[in-house]
Amino acid sequence: MPNLRGEDSIGMVTLLERLGRRRWIHSIVAVLHIYPLAEMVLRRFPIQRRLDPGGLVYRVTSPDQLSIEYGMFRVEEYASALQGHTVKTFIDLGCNAGWFALWLTARGRDRLAVGLLVDANPRMVAEAAWHIERNGLHCEIVHGAVGMPPGQSSTTFYLHPSSAASSVLAYVRGKQLPAKGRINELKVPAVSVATEWIARFADAPVDLLKVDIEGKELDFVVYEGAFLRERVQTIIVEWHKWSVSLPQLDAQLASVGFVRGEVHNESDTAGLALYHNQGGVARAGSLPA
Repeated sequence: MPNLRGEDSIGMVTLLERLGRRRWIHSIVAVLHIYPLAEMVLRRFPIQRRLDPGGLVYRVTSPDQLSIEYGMFRVEEYASALQGHTVKTFIDLGCNAGWFALWLTARGRDRLAVGLLVDANPRMVAEAAWHIERNGLHCEIVHGAVGMPPGQSSTTFYLHPSSAASSVLAYVRGKQLPAKGRINELKVPAVSVATEWIARFADAPVDLLKVDIEGKELDFVVYEGAFLRERVQTIIVEWHKWSVSLPQLDAQLASVGFVRGEVHNESDTAGLALYHNQGGVARAGSLPA
């Protein structure tokens, strides 16, 4: 498993992660305008670290990434769910800064064959591009929102101060953690994952699909179900309880041939669930040269 260099800061990151679960902390952060100030500093002076093995480089450019760093690299929240899985092709929906691709690469023995990363936040798309280029990974990055009806070309995206909370769904007061500041709206392209994958990788199968799209996970399965059934072997999805229940997600994925396995890291607001394609995926597909 990958190890993070720079253990001197682990105590502070752990503390920030624990405080981040407290609603009153989020309210105080918003009132004091802490997020914009901290982000301004980190954009000017990003924290740069390396992963072992392989020496992959990543940078922290916003305060919410300290919490993401803790989950992704410190406690490796995806490790138990993906233990024993070989991943050579993957899709990451809601990729944020692209760290999942780095974690997968450090976890394996070789560079990943291919990956498709999608995010609706233009700044996170730029951050993901930096990480992919800096580490020489073979990934394609697409800007846009998923889970939209066929034929829809764009949608409103609600940009939170915390990139991890940004969503195409409007903020639900009382159900979600308090917003850490002003939420801005912008128009973003609507993305068909099936179209984007086929355009780049033809009939290649998808070993792993990671879904973290802040409440749109059920709609995504509804609109992209045929692609999931035909191309995807394993799905790991973070479901958000303020928008969808686990039984709802189970039923919708079962309708396209998936059965749920383990549930990991469940909290009062979200959790990770692993699903497997019962019919299997044809392995005859190949990657374009």
